[in-house]
Amino acid sequence: MVNKYLLAFILLIASSFFWSGNFFAGKIAYNTDLSPFKLSFFRWTLAFIILLPFTYKEIKKNLKYYKENFLLISLIAFLGVTIFNSFTYISLQTTLVINSALMNSVTPVLIIGFSWLIFKTKTSLLQFIGIFLSVIGAFCIILKGNLNNLYSFQFTSGDIWMFIAALSWCVYSVLLRKIDKNLSQLATLEVLIFVGLIFLIPLYLLESSNSTFIPDNSTDYLIIIYVAIFASIVSFFSWNMGVSIVGANRAGLFLHLIPVFSSIWAISFLGEQFALFHLIGTIFILLGIILSNLNFKYVKNNQNR
Repeated sequence: MVNKYLLAFILLIASSFFWSGNFFAGKIAYNTDLSPFKLSFFRWTLAFIILLPFTYKEIKKNLKYYKENFLLISLIAFLGVTIFNSFTYISLQTTLVINSALMNSVTPVLIIGFSWLIFKTKTSLLQFIGIFLSVIGAFCIILKGNLNNLYSFQFTSGDIWMFIAALSWCVYSVLLRKIDKNLSQLATLEVLIFVGLIFLIPLYLLESSNSTFIPDNSTDYLIIIYVAIFASIVSFFSWNMGVSIVGANRAGLFLHLIPVFSSIWAISFLGEQFALFHLIGTIFILLGIILSNLNFKYVKNNQNR
């Protein structure tokens, strides 16, 4: 049982790390004129092609289930594949990565709210404390350890796009609970990608009709390869698997690691320096995650007695 939860923690940490790179890649894409829906379309198309040889047998075997639950699958795919990443890329055209990280930091709280609305999921006092600590840690990193930086934020239309993206991700994460856990996670991800692409294609065609349909340069292709493999296949598989083990509420806390990892990207590639607020913020986030999930194990152990 312990190994199962350890695996979930590793998977959720990995998903947050690669998603933090997705913000970085999205900003570079804007600087190279790789438009949002074009990036999303080629990202998911490449991911679909890569996964197909490994998943088609499982999909064929469980095709009846996917057909019977097509409306649920379609809603989840639309929220997680079509909307979330595309709107994130749109937001990065008119806002800073730090602002997007700020908006993304509210998702764990929103996930708990939607979990209660949809499933009447109960939340413990320790979990609320864990959320509070991780929120403090995330804001410490985002504000660079100085509350005065809060007044320097300039919110734009991009922040609204990011907030809508965060809402879609929250509902996506909560609805994942409705999918049969006995199904192959990779096969289900492939089905979600396929259905999400159906919604995405007309948006991509409409957007590209005013520019080009194909990426222009090698940088664009490198961005697409990264987001297709790591921010799509690896991250979504890790997230979906982690949610299936610990639930959306506790998995949501790991999203607070995105500002931590975003700082690592900035330090590694943008020449920013590691500061004390990075350490303090990371400690608060880790304390929040550990506290909430230790309580989860305690409850599980009592239920098993």
